[in-house]
Amino acid sequence: MSTLNKPQIPKLVRIVRQILKEQEHRPKQKQLTIEQILNDACIYKMPVQVKVEVRAEVYENLGLGMCSPGTLKRQLRGFIFDHPVFRISELRFYFPGDKERDVLNALYELNYVSKKLPEENEPVWQPKFMQRKTVLKQLAARERIGNKAYFDYLAYTPPKPTKPIIKH
Repeated sequence: MSTLNKPQIPKLVRIVRQILKEQEHRPKQKQLTIEQILNDACIYKMPVQVKVEVRAEVYENLGLGMCSPGTLKRQLRGFIFDHPVFRISELRFYFPGDKERDVLNALYELNYVSKKLPEENEPVWQPKFMQRKTVLKQLAARERIGNKAYFDYLAYTPPKPTKPIIKH
């Protein structure tokens, strides 16, 4: 995480936890998601890879979205079986609370490498010796992994102010 310091994560987690607690009594459809809370905290200014890792840190600190101890590598194999090529955001959609280092170590053990392709705005994980053309073909042949709320989080831009601020 290059843009957000480690000491800022606990502060961010406290904010998210407080907002989640405050809205417990609201109807479900009026409650903000963790991703919406993060965007309100100005996470939207960061690159996609940093955003997914900040989200993962928050999920981890809240105790959400983590694999049972000792099952990460097995679950990662299942994910890879279904999606041999994937973007970092797609991976973090399925593994939001697991430690980045554990996920990366498991991927390296499975002979996966991360590459930044000019056609993609985030790193792509692929088998070590797969050709770039094949990677791009596989990514183009399927829908992006995630849901609408997650995509909204990744692509969020704040609304423009309706009244411009005029300085005299």
